[in-house]
Amino acid sequence: MPRYGKIVVIKRNGTDGIVFPLTSTSCLFGRKTECDIRMRLPWVSNEHCKIDINENKEAVLTNLSTVNPTQLNGVCFEQPVPLKHGDVLTIIDRSFRFEYPLQSTPKKRRSRSPKDETLQVI
Repeated sequence: MPRYGKIVVIKRNGTDGIVFPLTSTSCLFGRKTECDIRMRLPWVSNEHCKIDINENKEAVLTNLSTVNPTQLNGVCFEQPVPLKHGDVLTIIDRSFRFEYPLQSTPKKRRSRSPKDETLQVI
């Protein structure tokens, strides 16, 4: 299963809580039982916000609530917004951090220098 990133719950004391891996191209937050991240608070909309992974594997956050809008890094937004690694989204008084997956960087091949070669004397 591909991993597109993860959502980390930020506890009220500021430490990391439960981690939700993003393994599909959409993640729905809200009160409905069908939501991927379900929040049982009366002020949370049935479908509050969602994260979609686009064709470039970029995460895009869309607010779906008009009553209690989702905040991104402490600011309300109206149009869908691309997420950056470490962005914090807040729904009512619950915060979540978005993280892209760690990319494995290929190791550079070391070029051989003349001192790496051994001379054979015959």
